[in-house]
Amino acid sequence: MSDKAVNLSLVKLVIIIATTVYSFTSMSNAFYLMSYAAIPWYILAGILFFIPYALIVSEYTGNFKNQSGGIYSWIVNSTSPRVAFMTVFLWYSSYTIWMASLFMKFWIPLSILFFGEDRTTSSRLVLGIPQIRWLGLGSLVAVALVALLISRGFTTISHFMLLGGVFILILFGIAAISNLFVLIHNNFTFSQPFQGMHSLLAAQNPTYQGLFGNLGFFIFGITAFGGLDTVASLVDKTGTGKNKFPKAILIATFVIAGTYLSGIFLWGASANWHTLFANKDVSLGNAMYFLMQNLGEQVGQISGLSADKAALVGQVYLRITGLALFWAYVGLLVTISYAPLKAIIEGTPKSYWPKALTRKNKHNIVRNAVWVQAVLIIGLVLLVSFGNAKATSLYNNLTLMTNVSRSIPYLIVALSFPLFRRKRSTYELLTESQVPWASGTVSVSIVAAIIFTVIQPITQARYLDSFFLIIGPIAFSLIALWLYRQFQKKISANLAGISNHRS
Repeated sequence: MSDKAVNLSLVKLVIIIATTVYSFTSMSNAFYLMSYAAIPWYILAGILFFIPYALIVSEYTGNFKNQSGGIYSWIVNSTSPRVAFMTVFLWYSSYTIWMASLFMKFWIPLSILFFGEDRTTSSRLVLGIPQIRWLGLGSLVAVALVALLISRGFTTISHFMLLGGVFILILFGIAAISNLFVLIHNNFTFSQPFQGMHSLLAAQNPTYQGLFGNLGFFIFGITAFGGLDTVASLVDKTGTGKNKFPKAILIATFVIAGTYLSGIFLWGASANWHTLFANKDVSLGNAMYFLMQNLGEQVGQISGLSADKAALVGQVYLRITGLALFWAYVGLLVTISYAPLKAIIEGTPKSYWPKALTRKNKHNIVRNAVWVQAVLIIGLVLLVSFGNAKATSLYNNLTLMTNVSRSIPYLIVALSFPLFRRKRSTYELLTESQVPWASGTVSVSIVAAIIFTVIQPITQARYLDSFFLIIGPIAFSLIALWLYRQFQKKISANLAGISNHRS
């Protein structure tokens, strides 16, 4: 059965787009880092980065809804094949290296679901084997399962994207309704006192006070809005939905912004910042679990349950969070394992790659490329879980090298947009006078994020980290440039061979 496209309704598209970008973890971490003071910075990140970037991506998808290259198709029609290939290579490489760490984190919500705590970092031995190696073996199985799902076509991919999105919406709904329930019961008195502008401008966390601290959180806000281009790369697979895709992006933009802002604000109904986060075990990796467990306990208490039963309700909320985030991880991993690969293999000229990589199965998926990518990710997972300290350090340095590299493709998309509008455009949302504003604000935001990302380790005397952050995009760009030249030589040699054969 052919699986060239899946007809998705506007509602399903909005759910998939919104929940691919929106992160329940980022929303919870924003409250953990800044409390109510996170809200103005999220608004600023939305105005300066997310909304104009969404408009740019919406225009690109409207104009290239039938092309499978995603970012490559956008850039090649705006600048040149060389710039487009270097951009998509940076984009793909960053995602591939990041995926290895995501597969290692994949088991954390499952551990929360079954045990009520994160046991993935435990140093205990299981059957005489260190926990990290069991985690690595489990991650290898997860990589293979995701590759198998992708190989079954976009119908399967879209089902898991939608499933993960629905679970995240349910989780947000539980958190929002429960916080409102607590707020109403407490006569609209917040657990974290809200004092108007003072609460919005003064961060509770001393680390995020002052100009440098606030700039750091602004970058965090921009990061929370990332990922729109990834899901937009799948527009050609959405059947009749491709005509609704630009509209779905715009609707999802406001859904994402609304869930972030309302969610951060409502956490204050049940969570007193100083009381809850006085626990030194709370971190960016688990703040959402503490918030949800505390919320469940409060719901139990105000419902008249005993302390033990209220604690049980807290455990239920905690494990629901683990369940929802597990399926969200599945949806995310399926998406980012497929979309960047599709862009670099299907978007670029077929002559660049060996025929085996571009060959498609009956589900219209480049199955061999999917499994080659899986082997690459498995290699990175093995490096982390079975390697020595030097191997782990190598992977950490590779990750640092991709941090800035991942931002550069977004910058090139924004910078190339005015060039695209001058060349060709049949679907337009922005007027000619608005194009420089959209391109400029997005570009300035990303440049600010890159500069801060590089400088921040220097302020903490982590000079080697800054070195890898800088060298990363340079190294990946040089590799991309070398590959591009090899591809061009290959094409020239093939053309010369055809010419000689005809003569």
